[in-house]
Amino acid sequence: MSEAVVEQIDSSLAELMDRFFSNFAKDLVKMQVVLETRDYENLSRLGHTVKGTGYGYGFRGLGDLGSKLEKAAKDADQKSCQQLINKIEWYLANVHVEFVNE
Repeated sequence: MSEAVVEQIDSSLAELMDRFFSNFAKDLVKMQVVLETRDYENLSRLGHTVKGTGYGYGFRGLGDLGSKLEKAAKDADQKSCQQLINKIEWYLANVHVEFVNE
C-alpha cells in the first residue's frame, strides 16, 4: 500500500468529516487495546462498527476492512487482526475524499 485511496462521498456529509475522522482515531486506539487484551468479542463489535460506518458514509474500502476485522476477531486470529488494524490506520491516513452530489 503506497498510494492514496480515493473515495467519492456524498457532499451532504462534508460537514461530518472532521468528526468522522476524529472518532476513528479514537476507535483505532480502542482496537489496539482490545487486541492486546485478546478481547475478541469487543474487537469483533468494533469491526462491525467500522464496517457499518464505513459503508454508511460511502467509504467502501473502510467497510471492507471492517468486515474482514469482524471475521478475524470472531476467529480469534490475532495476527490477522493486527494486520487489519494497521490497514485501517493506513487507510484513514491516506484516503482522499472527493465530494459528489448524489
